[in-house]
Amino acid sequence: MEPEAAPEQPHVAHTYQDDLAQAMNATDAPVVQELLTKAREQEAEEAIEIVEQKERKWYGITSLLLVILTLVVLAGGTWYYLHLTVPIQPALSVGVFQHTENIVANNTSIEKVISDLQASPALPEGKPVLVNLTEPQNSVLLSNTELYLFIGAAVPEPLQSSISVARLGALNTGKEVLPFIILSVPNPEKASQELANAEPSLLQYVYRALHINLSQYAAQPASALAFNSQYFYNLPVRTLTDTDSATHLQSTVFLYGYATNNIVVIATKPEVLKAVYDTIVNQR
Repeated sequence: MEPEAAPEQPHVAHTYQDDLAQAMNATDAPVVQELLTKAREQEAEEAIEIVEQKERKWYGITSLLLVILTLVVLAGGTWYYLHLTVPIQPALSVGVFQHTENIVANNTSIEKVISDLQASPALPEGKPVLVNLTEPQNSVLLSNTELYLFIGAAVPEPLQSSISVARLGALNTGKEVLPFIILSVPNPEKASQELANAEPSLLQYVYRALHINLSQYAAQPASALAFNSQYFYNLPVRTLTDTDSATHLQSTVFLYGYATNNIVVIATKPEVLKAVYDTIVNQR
């Protein structure tokens, strides 16, 4: 019989402490020294790794805070630009026209101004002229609000807001002097809507500036006065017409229309609109 093989001893895993204990039992100083050195190196590496982990964590938090701060600054700058800054826009005007000498508004009335214009030999024939109505202190032209007050026009706020510049003008046709009002409107669609809304009261706003005798229409029924869309000189206009109750004939009280996309003319006769249109076109 063959001798029985000795049973295998189970493999027992040993640790760094076991190695150290074994080295100490063997009193092998070089081995102990090597183990101690490795232990110190391992501890140092672990300490460095802990520090690096903390640093990476703080770097990550700092980067996140910087990103958030940048977004806040950008959002604040955008809001400031959109809400607190004023966009630069070109100066608006009614166009380049001849003009009268300065007339101080405080020293006269709209009726006196028109009377003087009708008697003035200085007005060029066939050329629209702007009337320079000024303030007494510094010869600055009247603002829109001051002009409305001067001509006695209680213009409602929505219509006022659609008009950037309002001026009084006059045209010498060779037979008569026709006063008119010329407006610069940045948004033609808005201005057209507001003018249409104001049509029931528009005669009351402009009759003094256009030298219209309002008394002859005071007793007219509402149906006798009505706005109609027409064309004069291929220009579309809105015309307030008066229908005679006896003859049923119509006569024009006044009209308004666009000389250009942004220039509105209010006058008693279409010749004024045509003259303004021609003057602007000839400047281009």
